[in-house]
Amino acid sequence: MFYTASISLLQYAAALASGLLFGAAVFGKRLSTRKSSGATSARSRLSIVGIVIQSASFFFAAVGRVRVTDAPLSPRSLIFSAIVLSLGVAGAWLFDRSARALGANWSLVARMRVDHGLVRDGPFARVRHPIYLAMLLMLAALGLGLGHMAGLLIAIPVFLVGTAIRVREEERLLRQQFGQAYDDYARVTPAFIPRSS
Repeated sequence: MFYTASISLLQYAAALASGLLFGAAVFGKRLSTRKSSGATSARSRLSIVGIVIQSASFFFAAVGRVRVTDAPLSPRSLIFSAIVLSLGVAGAWLFDRSARALGANWSLVARMRVDHGLVRDGPFARVRHPIYLAMLLMLAALGLGLGHMAGLLIAIPVFLVGTAIRVREEERLLRQQFGQAYDDYARVTPAFIPRSS
């Protein structure tokens, strides 16, 4: 984890671009949601623990020194840069589509609004937790982009622990609010990996 990775400037730029794109998507949604916040009927403080653990996973993926020594147009550099940028763009796009589908229901901390709706369209038609899938894609883009493959071996399990906490709390609140309707949705919609059509 605390080692020096050798990467190319192109690979580093792909990681930076991915992070900025994902950050812009999250920041933009955060700003637009503040204006539309409504009365909360239930909230989970335990989901904050999940958020902290997920945040730590990004630290583990990013920590370590980076030396820009590889030739930018070498096959290795081009392949890694393309993978990193693809993961980052896919993560930012999936986050944006998911957050738009949630609308005013979106929140950093698990909570239910008085007028909360059960969202089943957009990415939620394929998976129940597309935002966590988007975050996992961004985590992979960060670790690969910085050349911290060993860091990802720690970061991904840590991320999954934080995600498990958040998912459990969110689904508990959704079941309280929607009952059988949520159970029916969960029965036919996988949590993270879409079924092949």
